[in-house]
Amino acid sequence: MEKTLQSGWFDIFRKKLIAEFYLDVRKVKNYQPDISPIVYCCLQHRRVTPKPRNVILSKKLQESSWATNTEWMSLQESIKKGDDINGYMSKNINDWQAIDYLLYTCNISHFHLYKNKKGGVRESLVFGVFTKEFFYALDIGDHNDLYKADYLVSIASSNWPDLDIFRVKEVAGKTEAEFNPKEFKRTANDPNLQYNMIAPTCFIDHNGQRKELDNHQNTALISFELNGIKIGKIPFKVYCAYINEIKYLEELDVRLYERYGAKKMSLEIDAKKKNYSVEIHLQRSKKLNYKIPKTFITCSLYY
Repeated sequence: MEKTLQSGWFDIFRKKLIAEFYLDVRKVKNYQPDISPIVYCCLQHRRVTPKPRNVILSKKLQESSWATNTEWMSLQESIKKGDDINGYMSKNINDWQAIDYLLYTCNISHFHLYKNKKGGVRESLVFGVFTKEFFYALDIGDHNDLYKADYLVSIASSNWPDLDIFRVKEVAGKTEAEFNPKEFKRTANDPNLQYNMIAPTCFIDHNGQRKELDNHQNTALISFELNGIKIGKIPFKVYCAYINEIKYLEELDVRLYERYGAKKMSLEIDAKKKNYSVEIHLQRSKKLNYKIPKTFITCSLYY
């Protein structure tokens, strides 16, 4: 039995990549039709979903000269309104294989204070934590601060000790662990060294105690191979979404074949209704709708 729903699903993401990111996936290295959903989710993973959020400033930001900076005040309003701020991200935001090590390990996002048509520009970077409802702005620094995970996490912990922003190791008293920014930088910038940290960084909490983060805070990385071809490292969440949906579509394919004897089917996705729209090509075509699963992560609802 031909896996017709899967092939339609691959093509949907090929078209989404062209429409949303102006990327012809057929030109990527080691292209296979199967890779389109993976490329799409890798790009989405590092982006910020546009939606209104409250902006909360750390005490350090409130008391700094940045507090009255025109560009920063304007950017805050954009975040509050739910504007798309991905244009302020690094130019690597459109490189699907780029790794944002600070985000993946510590769940801290960064974006430029200024932008041009190609993306974020100049040295000034905003650091903070995005949740569904809030943006916790930690500090405004430069590219050197990308490797000061301990400093940034300490700001968050001391300002919002009661919020569940990070998973912290439950250890009695103080830890003697030390954070090495040079090693963090070396690991972050070398794809051959990037790995999943058991404790991404130590930090000073609101009580002045040295603590450690418990494992990666955003996503693990996984070395991925597709149809015998090595793809490289991708976020583990992307891998799970891909495998989950592949399995679901395989099972749906089988059910529809057994019920209707359909050898040819086409698939569309209704993004607004969050449905699969399946057309079964028989003597008289039949259209069926199925809800995209929400009980597990999928590429079709990846954001």
